Amino acid sequence: MPDKLVFIDTSAWIEYLKKTSHPITKEIESALLLNTAATCQLVLAELIQGVRSEKETALIMDLALVAKILKESESTWQQAGFLANKLKKQGKTLSLIDCYLAVLAKENKAVILTLDKHFSIIADLL
Repeated sequence: MPDKLVFIDTSAWIEYLKKTSHPITKEIESALLLNTAATCQLVLAELIQGVRSEKETALIMDLALVAKILKESESTWQQAGFLANKLKKQGKTLSLIDCYLAVLAKENKAVILTLDKHFSIIADLL
């Protein structure tokens, strides 16, 4: 049985790209070595939004070469909307983008590697 895909969120990639000693960087290195690292175009766009140099841009563009790019289904965005609505009815307001990323990970049977604590709230509803 192949290893499960590891969907790496923006917050985790930032730690990795900064080469910090945070334990999440080791998890990303492991996923890259095992060829189980995954991301999506939206995460790449969030990373590009924060670049400060051409070197940083090149590093981010290389991520698309070493990590699998997850594809959305025809209903990913709608399912993200339903999830956001469900959360709102429970008094929890999370961004539509985070709901989208959670749904995308679920559709691709990937675990989410993130430093954002609110993903645990989402996980309970998927």
